[in-house]
Amino acid sequence: MADKLRIWCCPHFKDEVEAIVASSPLLSSAEITTYPFSCLQIGQNGRGKIDFSSNGSDYRDLIIGGGCLNKSIAKDLGLDLSGSLVPDQCFYLVTSKVLVDDYLAKGAYLLTPGWLKNWQKQIADWGFDQKTAREFFRETTKKLVLLETGVRDSSQTDLKDLARYLDLPSESIPVGLEMLKLSLEHLVLAQTRPREAVAPPDRFFADNLMLVDLLNDLLSAGREEEAVARVMELFHLLFAPGVLDYKPLFSGQPGEKAPLLDEFNWTGSGRGFEIALKHKNQVMGSLILDDLAFAQYKERYLALALPLSKVCALAIKKARDLEEQKKVQEAIRRMAGIVESSDDAIIGKTLEGVIVSWNQGARRIYGYEKQEVLGKHVSFLLPQDQPDEITRMLEKIRQGKSADPVETVWVSKEGRLSDVSLQVSPIRDEQGRVVGASSIARDITEEKQRALTERKSLEAQLLQAQKLESVGRLAGGIAHDFNNLLAVVLGYCELSLEDVPESDPTYYNLTQISQAAQRARRLTRQLLAFARKQVLSVTSVDLSEAVSEFIGMIKRLIGEDVKIELDLAGNLPQILADRAMIEQVLLNLAVNARDAMPKGGVLALSTSQVELDEGYSATKFAVVPGEYVMISVSDTGEGMDEETRQKIFEPFFSTKGPGQGTGLGLATVYGIVKQHGGNIWVYSEPGQGTVFKIYFPVTKIKGQVVSAPKEEDLPMVEGEVVLVVEDEKELRELICCVLTKQGYEVLCCEGPETALAAAAQYEDKIDLMLTDVVMPKMNGKELYDKLFVQRPGLLVVFMSGYTEDVIANQGILHNGINFLQKPFSTKELHRKLRVVLSA
Repeated sequence: MADKLRIWCCPHFKDEVEAIVASSPLLSSAEITTYPFSCLQIGQNGRGKIDFSSNGSDYRDLIIGGGCLNKSIAKDLGLDLSGSLVPDQCFYLVTSKVLVDDYLAKGAYLLTPGWLKNWQKQIADWGFDQKTAREFFRETTKKLVLLETGVRDSSQTDLKDLARYLDLPSESIPVGLEMLKLSLEHLVLAQTRPREAVAPPDRFFADNLMLVDLLNDLLSAGREEEAVARVMELFHLLFAPGVLDYKPLFSGQPGEKAPLLDEFNWTGSGRGFEIALKHKNQVMGSLILDDLAFAQYKERYLALALPLSKVCALAIKKARDLEEQKKVQEAIRRMAGIVESSDDAIIGKTLEGVIVSWNQGARRIYGYEKQEVLGKHVSFLLPQDQPDEITRMLEKIRQGKSADPVETVWVSKEGRLSDVSLQVSPIRDEQGRVVGASSIARDITEEKQRALTERKSLEAQLLQAQKLESVGRLAGGIAHDFNNLLAVVLGYCELSLEDVPESDPTYYNLTQISQAAQRARRLTRQLLAFARKQVLSVTSVDLSEAVSEFIGMIKRLIGEDVKIELDLAGNLPQILADRAMIEQVLLNLAVNARDAMPKGGVLALSTSQVELDEGYSATKFAVVPGEYVMISVSDTGEGMDEETRQKIFEPFFSTKGPGQGTGLGLATVYGIVKQHGGNIWVYSEPGQGTVFKIYFPVTKIKGQVVSAPKEEDLPMVEGEVVLVVEDEKELRELICCVLTKQGYEVLCCEGPETALAAAAQYEDKIDLMLTDVVMPKMNGKELYDKLFVQRPGLLVVFMSGYTEDVIANQGILHNGINFLQKPFSTKELHRKLRVVLSA
């Protein structure tokens, strides 16, 4: 046999082979030469056979190549490829086949440092200029990928130059030389030693006795859990990843469909990979290795992990099969134990109803020991006045029919009655014949009592809501009529104050009347808020932001002896709300908390995002499941008993002394929350403080805040024509008088029909209509719609104590609606008309 070793390789791999020969004692004497062609020149004319005889016969020739040296071409060139390293792709020599195929499938163009060294010449040999090269690569390539073996310092610079020349993205994968070195050494050993003495080429660490021991232990595992633990130990020893996780994906049960899983995937962090553990195309699970200490070498780790994964999958499958046999036997024993120890009464009977088995659950529920009931008819468990459901169900079983579950009542040994849910099933022999019956009786006494309690709670909530709704309708109606009267009182007071000097005693009397009317105005607005008739100006609101900005006002109001604690969540979703009304809620709750803590205490406000599910809504009346923003307002005050808690939202109910409050604060809070589509709940006990929790529904609608113009920006009155429509005589006369004094030309009408006639007779332009909303026969919106057809461009301002649903939905104004809340002052009336006319 020849003593000298000669290695023939592609010019593009010469640097790698030289580096391996220099570092391997086994290959150090090898002579290296290249065969005179490149991968794209195979088969071209002028390429003759390789002549091995020129250097004598003392050489053992070792050929390294790739797809360029397939058997057909090798025969033409006179090459003997037996024992040589010639895979389908030369890239398989330095890294995993799976990795190479994955990159090729994704449209990558793979490069070696040797090819890259002379990339300009390679492209020139193809006859490509830059434009042609770019067109060629763009049609076939998505990325340039360098398999970095580390033999040339300039490879990264060459890669960047080529990527820039072709205008393509690039990537460098460190693969090293270990795989090629081990393969070459193995091939040389195979030629000089017996085959059985040589380890296979994919056993990179065959000389590591610890690894061999681990693999032996792994394959001898008797339980799947034990096998998985040893797999984890093996991979932790080899790779020491920061994250190592095993996911079982397939149990192997009959009918279970195996999941589809790639052989490997890179993790999202870019610092590891996930590999499938497959045995005969059956996926046992997957192993995730992430946060590798040297993530730049993850491709090398993958090349080792893939062959190991097959051994691991085999070990898990083997352990699973052994364990499955034990599980079947254990399941039989376990089922017997479950039946015996079940909390449910499981009773075996003949088809005639004679008891033949009695478990611990039956003994616990009915109080009888097994020896007291065996041989007796099961009907003795029924009260005397109870229908015999058991006999009826057994008759169905005897006829081969199914017996539907029933709810019935059974009596215990002590005479205690229990509500039970009863299910009867047939017992069959080996031939499938019905030979008996088994009943499962579940004690549902507590469940029924709990359901009854919940139902009573919901009924109480419904009655409370209905009571508040009826009181709200009454309050809203009163407030509506009262607002008209207050508008007249306020208006004439203002007109009189303009004509009376401050030195006149009458001036003081008029100011007292005006102040009392203003207090009454605030009172009616509280009633409207409770009745959910208040008109809202809504926008998108961040509840945490609203609380944070309003907390200064609360601090000034409650004094220094009350400590305020805030826990406001960030990035809350928006709610659709009237910012002023939300502040009114906070103000009223803060005042209520202050009065409950006369000696000081803690007022805590917190916000959070919550989801109210169907289980919660089932116990709370009128709660719609969904996403909410919650604000909690709690105090350390005196608290309240249940009777007081049930009444706190009723208007004019107060625990304070006479003259210390209107009793409308919490009623106002309730109405505002409900009008916003929210819910409010209160939790309190005497001496334990009080907690209010308010839930506002999340909105995806973005509201818009419109800044009101400043007083000095409003133009003067220029004799505009205003059509006034109001069915209350006193208020109508007041409005017409005020507008006339302010310089408007006024058409005064007592109702819709009069207004239509007046508009038809008036020949000149009518600039604006000021109309009540709620009127007999025709509401203000319907009147405006009719007049707008006759007079396009007519502006309108609606006025009302409340709008019903004419110009608003649940009190929220429709877009573009101009509204004036009754009662209003003469200044508010003037300002509203100037804003609308100057828009």
